[in-house]
Amino acid sequence: MNILKAFGNFFAKIWRWIKETAWVQPLLIVGAIFAVIFSIPKITEWVQSFQVEAASRYYANYKHTLQGENLADKDSGKVTYDSEADKLTEAIHEWSNLNGAYKSYEEWDAGMKAKLANNELNVNIDPREVYGEKFFLVYVSNDCSNCDAVQPGFDALASGWNTRFAIDDAAEHGFRLHTIFTDDDSDNDDDFDIEEQQKAFVRYLDKFEDNDFLPAAGERLTKAPYKLNSNASTTNYDYFSTGDHTNFSTPTILLIDFSKESFNLRQSRVGVSEVLFGVSGDDKIAKADNLAKMWNHTSSDVSNMFSEAYNG
Repeated sequence: MNILKAFGNFFAKIWRWIKETAWVQPLLIVGAIFAVIFSIPKITEWVQSFQVEAASRYYANYKHTLQGENLADKDSGKVTYDSEADKLTEAIHEWSNLNGAYKSYEEWDAGMKAKLANNELNVNIDPREVYGEKFFLVYVSNDCSNCDAVQPGFDALASGWNTRFAIDDAAEHGFRLHTIFTDDDSDNDDDFDIEEQQKAFVRYLDKFEDNDFLPAAGERLTKAPYKLNSNASTTNYDYFSTGDHTNFSTPTILLIDFSKESFNLRQSRVGVSEVLFGVSGDDKIAKADNLAKMWNHTSSDVSNMFSEAYNG
């Protein structure tokens, strides 16, 4: 008790000295101000780290992994689509009508259902039943500031679906999001001798460039209304079409639309319909509004750059 009392008396004397010594007080105030100023970058960095982690966790909730992918079968040479990301992408590819084989929605719907029933597809699923008739597919990575910046827009759009943000087909479709992480790993990464091929997403890009999904989808997207109306640079479109290992953009935001309305557009775009390589907007509401316009690409809104009716 005497020791505690001695400590108390010591600090009490210091406090009285500070109060009674006028010149010390301004120094303490200035010191405190500088301490706050110098701590701001650390505090900012600390807060931003939470924001980055929150964005990654958000996207991870919708993740389709690259784990478990295979390349060509050693005996037949046939490429198989085994990972979650492979199945999702190949289903989009097969059902997108990228080559214009079907001339009407009814013909396409019946034809694809027949192929499904006859086990003629590489991935024997109807993507509308598994992933949704209409959804966002977003390529992201954990170390991607632009992905982090877009995430609040997706969150705001989901929260304000057809309340704050007008969604043309909200009665038929809810908010749907799927993600693929470009820095995802697979257990067989170390099976490859070439360093670049040890990355699962590099092999994913090669697979879907070889089977013509990326080139055909990229060509379609360069002719979509947003590209023409916004006069956007072709650079990221080229990186997407060629499956560029180094420059593939994150985020790449695809709108996948298997609805009849998308098929019946003047430029029929059932399946892969729209793309953005980032979302503009000063805050999450502005970003969400732009994503809503992307979703509403089949509308007759003359102010919507994603619409064929746009008249800017």
